[in-house]
Amino acid sequence: MAYHPRVAGPNRHVLRFTSTAKASADAHALAWVGLSRLDVVVDFALIVLSLLTFASGNAIVGSVFIFIAVLSLVNGRFHWIQRGVTAARYRSILGQSTEVTVDDEGLRFENTLASSFVPWSSVETVRTNGQTVAFFRGNVLLGYIPSGAFEWPAAQADVVTFARSRIAPASPRSGLPRARRRGP
Repeated sequence: MAYHPRVAGPNRHVLRFTSTAKASADAHALAWVGLSRLDVVVDFALIVLSLLTFASGNAIVGSVFIFIAVLSLVNGRFHWIQRGVTAARYRSILGQSTEVTVDDEGLRFENTLASSFVPWSSVETVRTNGQTVAFFRGNVLLGYIPSGAFEWPAAQADVVTFARSRIAPASPRSGLPRARRRGP
């Protein structure tokens, strides 16, 4: 559900959404994008192996392989297992309305159960897809905003651009912000 900003301006975005297991699973899926791609390759290799097993006359083992591969592919797309785990572990927060304020200082998440503040110095990356905008430190999810919280796709793009402009570039070796060069 989209929420009109209380204070209009390019440096302050206020959004509201209802927490769901699907939104959480979508955000967590962005943490391991490379692993998701590897999972698809392994699943297709398992399908090929199952076809070879069928061809060699072992239908039972081939059936088991194909069942595991298809289940893994479907779960990779719809995140059923992650949703189930989220629904069981975080029952108290699911269905709660959460307000997120994105401003020059960082991210503020507030709902009836808790509030948290994530300064920009803690955020290393902002990842986005059609379902969510997620904020990470390494592969640790610090917070997310489902796409349903935005009035239109351009508003989501504005928040992503704004957030990325606030994140200090990290040194590739240390993970710490790069020192600024002084002088010419």
